[in-house]
Amino acid sequence: MNSNKGNLVKSIKNYLKLGRLFGASTIYGCILIGAFTSTANANLLDAGKLLLVAIFAHAYIGSINDYWHIEEDKNNPQFQYKPLVRGDISPRNALIFVLFCLIMTIILSIVFYPTLLSFIAIIIAAFFATFYTVKGKYIAWLYDFSPSIGAVFLVIYGATTRGEMTSITIVAAICAFFVSVYSEWMGGMKDVDIDRKFNVPTTAVRWNYSYDKHLSLKDPNFLYFIWIVVSIDIAYSMPFLLHLLSPTYFYIFLFIGIPIQCYLIYRLFGKQDKESLRIHPLLFLGGMNFLAFVLVIDKIMIWGVLITVAFILGWYYVFSLIGVSFSREQSTMHPK
Repeated sequence: MNSNKGNLVKSIKNYLKLGRLFGASTIYGCILIGAFTSTANANLLDAGKLLLVAIFAHAYIGSINDYWHIEEDKNNPQFQYKPLVRGDISPRNALIFVLFCLIMTIILSIVFYPTLLSFIAIIIAAFFATFYTVKGKYIAWLYDFSPSIGAVFLVIYGATTRGEMTSITIVAAICAFFVSVYSEWMGGMKDVDIDRKFNVPTTAVRWNYSYDKHLSLKDPNFLYFIWIVVSIDIAYSMPFLLHLLSPTYFYIFLFIGIPIQCYLIYRLFGKQDKESLRIHPLLFLGGMNFLAFVLVIDKIMIWGVLITVAFILGWYYVFSLIGVSFSREQSTMHPK
């Protein structure tokens, strides 16, 4: 009996790893911020429904990536921990899991929110995630931008589930786009050696980054990060400049968000190693999650912001406690 129970637990953990469920709160954050910016007010029931959609959507993205690149991963010492590479899950069962997660995403989306716009948005988001896995990963700039366009449509999906998009939805979608661009860029920086070996056209590979180089204002990789930050800040400032929101969110941005960003720019300056490039996204994405929900502080209040961010970040911690977490060789969002 104990042996059967142990095998069941191991099997569940393997499928959680295959679907990369430890990162599902990333997609959930995009969908939820979209729902909070909608013309309708999202409640706790909506939050629960959207979480289920996010879980299956993220499991689809993670599992199709591993399934499609299984042969490549077998030749990569960095990915020997993956269930498909280790043989813990057969390719046939992995394919069944991929299709199951996609079908469940679509079914739950239709059952929970039977609106045409939200259905179109989730389908487009799934398309860009699939396109990235199948083709975009090996095409310069599509590597960077195809999953980021998918993030935009996740925000739109959240906004159109019960209501309509607003100008704040557009701001949140733009920010989600650039945060995703950052994630792809940082993943490429961290894994530049292995990406160069497998001809993955990240900006780090194309711009000849290596760990022995010092990042400075003369390096396009460093300037690229500054461009991402400035682009986010411009988009984030627009509701304040156009008097679309009360100034509360903007003051929090000025006195908390800007100092965090300046620190992260400073932290990246100089010579980096793999460990420092693993820590950087934890700080950056944590700060961006906070600022994203500060956009809707008028709706959910400060306690709502703190609870939501705590849930999203706590999701990773819970999965690490049960032994299903990121490999030390992975960044927080880089979906290789």
